[in-house]
Amino acid sequence: MSEAYFTSARAIPEPHVPAGWKVLPFPELDSTNSALKRLVEQGAELTEGTLVWAKSQTAGRGRAGRAWVSPPGNVYASYLIAAPAEARAAPQLGFVAARAVVDTILDLPRHNAAPPAVTCKWPNDVLIEGAKVCGILPELVTAPDGARWVVLGIGIDVEPVEVPDPAYPITALKLHHIDTTPAHVPTVLSRTLEKWLATWRRDGFAAIREAWLGCGPEVGSPLTINAGKGPVSGEFAGLDPDGALLIDNERGRERYVAGDVLMGTP
Repeated sequence: MSEAYFTSARAIPEPHVPAGWKVLPFPELDSTNSALKRLVEQGAELTEGTLVWAKSQTAGRGRAGRAWVSPPGNVYASYLIAAPAEARAAPQLGFVAARAVVDTILDLPRHNAAPPAVTCKWPNDVLIEGAKVCGILPELVTAPDGARWVVLGIGIDVEPVEVPDPAYPITALKLHHIDTTPAHVPTVLSRTLEKWLATWRRDGFAAIREAWLGCGPEVGSPLTINAGKGPVSGEFAGLDPDGALLIDNERGRERYVAGDVLMGTP
């Protein structure tokens, strides 16, 4: 990334972030997560709360390497967060981010409309009225000096997006009478993310798990998960203390640490 590119990027209206955080805005990137990971790996002087934000992406990524359709008009943001001491705790930041996104959506201005039903879907999605509006992608990265970070990618659809053959319903903020812009959303999100990060570090994952469950599916809700060995159906039975998904079915209670979940009866 050249100095000229950074200079032109500064002219973009950008989000506001909490004190001590900073924004690196770009008109276009391949992927905000990829760009922030490159900066870390190249030894750039970065601090927690660095936000890489782009108006569009040419190679946006979701979970499991899936493409994230990224036209102008939506939110493409990646935050740099200090990694927890134990690498296995890094996925907890996906739950932290999901809870922050829920608060963000409910805090955004609405045009003569009641608050929408905003819920979390395991592991890292946020839904409005049962349709996906946000995806979250945490990725571990190590700097040349050995410091470990989590790049926390968050994509939120403000405007409707045409996605070929979506795995489940998708939606956008404006379809629910939410009046906002791609710069205003991360302004609110940065504030709520800072709050939930502080809760996580002060009270541990148990507090985040409880908050996530408060926005998650009802216990007993039907769902199907595909964890690589074909679909498995059952009922949502909550989360393990480490965030793993629990499902009850005819085989008993099963535990999953990864997979694609579809809510409802198949």
